[in-house]
Amino acid sequence: MNAAHIPKIRFQSLDALRGLAILMMILSGTIPFGGSLPGWMYHAQVPPPGHFFQPELPGITWVDLVFPFFLFSMGAAIPFSLGGKIDRGIPSREIGWGLLVRFAGLAIFAIVSQHARPWGMAVDSWLRWLFALIAMVGMLLVFAVPSEGWWRKNRKIVVATGCLLLVLLFGSLHWQGILSFRLTRFDVIIMILANTALGGGLLYAVYRRFYNALWVGFALMVAFFLSARDGGNWVADIYNWSPLSWLISWNYLKYMVIVIPGIYTGIVIRDAIKTISETNVDNRRSFADYLVVMASVALVLVAVIGLYWREMVWSFVLTLLLVVLLFFAVWKWENQWRPVFMKLLPMAIVLIVGGYLLEPMHGGIKKDSATLSYLLLTAGLALVTLFAFVVIIEVIKINKGLFLLTGSGKNAMLAYVVGSNLVIPILVLSGVDKVFEIDCCPVLLQTVRAVFITLLVSWISTKAAQKGLFMKV
Repeated sequence: MNAAHIPKIRFQSLDALRGLAILMMILSGTIPFGGSLPGWMYHAQVPPPGHFFQPELPGITWVDLVFPFFLFSMGAAIPFSLGGKIDRGIPSREIGWGLLVRFAGLAIFAIVSQHARPWGMAVDSWLRWLFALIAMVGMLLVFAVPSEGWWRKNRKIVVATGCLLLVLLFGSLHWQGILSFRLTRFDVIIMILANTALGGGLLYAVYRRFYNALWVGFALMVAFFLSARDGGNWVADIYNWSPLSWLISWNYLKYMVIVIPGIYTGIVIRDAIKTISETNVDNRRSFADYLVVMASVALVLVAVIGLYWREMVWSFVLTLLLVVLLFFAVWKWENQWRPVFMKLLPMAIVLIVGGYLLEPMHGGIKKDSATLSYLLLTAGLALVTLFAFVVIIEVIKINKGLFLLTGSGKNAMLAYVVGSNLVIPILVLSGVDKVFEIDCCPVLLQTVRAVFITLLVSWISTKAAQKGLFMKV
């Protein structure tokens, strides 16, 4: 086949993992606070009832898995997107320019999406939600990419219109004192994604020429991060220096420790999926299928529960047993995915077990500021979660039941903003939100509201993806 006509490969299990991350992010941001729910429903270092940041508090909850799962997914997607361009013979200069453009686009999105959120606007409630809706229209015009039609053909005009709308909106809000616009005010999650997308893309491009580049980069990043985290040394001085620290920073790039295992996972799966898709797949189910899923999910549950309750020994012992169980389940597995899992399983074991063994460093596992234990362990947990999705979607073929996850994963940028800038404003302005404010059972109703908003976000994102409307840079 001519390199110029190599088809794009879509990996639905990766979409599901990304979708899970983005929906968990939305749910965790909309649940009731103030001590309404147990501590494990929030970030471990921001416990109820006060939800004040306690940097000395070790442990993780399911909420602390959201961001690393998303980062791992982004890393795994790089070989699918960038690898296809390299295979089609696109010049290195054009690929490099594309990475810089994507970095700039994500950085702009980080700034715009942060200013677009209604909660930072000093104005009456109904106006706040109206401005949020206007900002949503502007972001759609600028960042949405339809697959066909007039919008796509005239996208430059549409983008210019969206930019003008956002400039007028934010300019007016700034001038009226409703919202102070600053470039240094941005969504830190998206800014980290911008940095790691650029770093991961460049590292993958180097890997395509020099095979060892991936793990050399991983080892150097780990060494750099460990020395810098202790502070008060010349390595820390380099780590903390940047001409524009708000825009690009080694403190953002430390998450390459999660992204690089994701890139390697994407490389292995992309190389294998071509062969798997071209052969006759045996749809017969076996006990090993379910055993792989159960062991993978159990590894995540044991880590989250054990590390949150600080039952370190029991958690570690159970993890070792589950690792052995997963290994033998895959070893005895008679499926075309078995060689892929066997190639990735050693990395998953090293990341998870290594994360546990490093847990006592820096006062225990923490999300902020991130410990090496946190970076390694969550990368390993993301990988075994992907294992579970591969079996469920690619082997057992439970695709339809997970369509909201895969749909949201395909349209993650839209899902990220549609809750705060479309769903919640419409619920408030229409009066529907008052249904969840009845005095009889406020905690239950607010929790139901959070689930309802999350489902609406996933449905809108999925429907948009089905119609060929995606938000991306």
